[in-house]
Amino acid sequence: MARNNSSDSATDLAEQAMNQVLKAERDAGRVVAECEMEAGRILQAAQLQASRIASRTDSRISLMQMRCFQRVAEEIRKLEMAEKMTLEAQEDSYRIDETGLAECIEEIAICLTGGVSRGGNGGDTTG
Repeated sequence: MARNNSSDSATDLAEQAMNQVLKAERDAGRVVAECEMEAGRILQAAQLQASRIASRTDSRISLMQMRCFQRVAEEIRKLEMAEKMTLEAQEDSYRIDETGLAECIEEIAICLTGGVSRGGNGGDTTG
C-alpha cells in the first residue's frame, strides 16, 4: 500500500498543480479583461478630449476667419473712400469756369480771324 500512497500523493500533487494552473489562467483572464476595460475607458476619454480640442480649434478658426473678413471689409471700405476722395479731387480740377472758357474761346477766335477784341482796339496797336 505504500505504493498506493505514493501514487495517491503524486495524483494529489498533479491535481494541485493542475488547479494552480487553472486558477492562474482564470486570474490572467480577469486581469486581461480588466486591462481591456481600462484601455476602453482610456480610449473613450482620449476620444472625448480630442473631440473637445477639435471643437475649440474650430471655434478659434471661425473667430479668426470672422476677424479677417472684418479686417478685409474695413480695408476695402478705406480703399473705396480713398478712391472716392481722389475722384472728387480730380473732378474739382476738371471743372471748367464757363465764363472764363467763353472769354478764352472768344479771344482765340478773334486772334485767328484778325477781328476786333472786346477790348475795343480791334487788334490795332497804332492807337
